[in-house]
Amino acid sequence: MRFRRNESFRYTFNTPVECHFKIIKINGIPVESEFGSGKIMDISPHGLKMMSFLNLLVANKKLKLEVHFMLEEYFFQIPGEVVWQQKIFQNNSYLYGIQFHHIEEISEKIIEIIKTHVRKTVNPEIGESRYEKNQHEESSDKGIFFTKNK
Repeated sequence: MRFRRNESFRYTFNTPVECHFKIIKINGIPVESEFGSGKIMDISPHGLKMMSFLNLLVANKKLKLEVHFMLEEYFFQIPGEVVWQQKIFQNNSYLYGIQFHHIEEISEKIIEIIKTHVRKTVNPEIGESRYEKNQHEESSDKGIFFTKNK
């Protein structure tokens, strides 16, 4: 099990963020899978920690997921690799460390949206922010997509 806690910052949500994910590759081989559900416990510009009741049986496999979630009115669809798995015995769930692929395209947007999220959490009267100038961005050839819902 490998933990990446030496990053520039990691934001832990007061209320975990709902997400859906699907497996898109196992050991480099493309696969089709159904969506599973989870909750994002924390996020950084390079990855996230997700809790799910599904056991993905990560040991001895290289899993690539596509994670879908909403954060501050933005929808994210980001590919990433499962880098660790931890069983939580108290509630029979699993924690997963997901490292984003193509982080240069997504890390700046995640930082901006986390800043907006923190401002709204600390001061709920804050509405629109200066970070909402990009209404739609995508890099479909890399599997990264985010857009603002109106």
